[in-house]
Amino acid sequence: MDFSTKNSLTTLFQTFIMGSIDAYTFQNFNGSFVSAQTGNLVVFAYELAAKGWQTAYVRVPVLIGFLLGAFISQACKHLKLSTNHRFSAFLLLSILFLGLLYGAMFTSITELPMLFSLGLFSGYELTVFNKIGGTSVNNGIMTGNLKNFSNNVYEAIFSHDHDALIKAGHFLSGICMFVFGILFSTYYLKATGTRVFLCALLINTILLIIVTIFKEAPSQPQD
Repeated sequence: MDFSTKNSLTTLFQTFIMGSIDAYTFQNFNGSFVSAQTGNLVVFAYELAAKGWQTAYVRVPVLIGFLLGAFISQACKHLKLSTNHRFSAFLLLSILFLGLLYGAMFTSITELPMLFSLGLFSGYELTVFNKIGGTSVNNGIMTGNLKNFSNNVYEAIFSHDHDALIKAGHFLSGICMFVFGILFSTYYLKATGTRVFLCALLINTILLIIVTIFKEAPSQPQD
């Protein structure tokens, strides 16, 4: 299995996971999201103007966590490891984080630390798992994916651009996985934290086994 295939498979399943976690936070944390920071900013600004800081402040931890997660994960991308080893390390860190989140469900963790932790995880995920084929796809924020899908469909139809058709398929696959994650979380897992995080933990553990068994040879540097 080459690196592009492993990266694509992992990104698709991380997109599924982010959809399932967004369904969980939307249901259990007053309409908060962990990946869609645009939505959080809209709700924060609205609540700040309409209800005051005493209501709006609960949106802040997830925003700070997201920024910190993206910052830290960007630093992790500079680790002096081979492409395969670095990718496996990224997946292992995701598993450890999900394990901590799952364990937190059995403690008395309060709303703000949980939202901060989820924002941290989201910032990490969106930074390190973002390729389907050769296409950069956001695994948690669908606005850009929808725009890029539509743009590439136009180019495929009216410019007869085969590459654009392939990219449109990549974007569509990410959008569908995100929606499937929301549906699965809401309908089957009832958007319950213990179920959502355990399911995500199992998915990433299976992915780590797969990418470890089917190693790429030889490995090539990752951009």
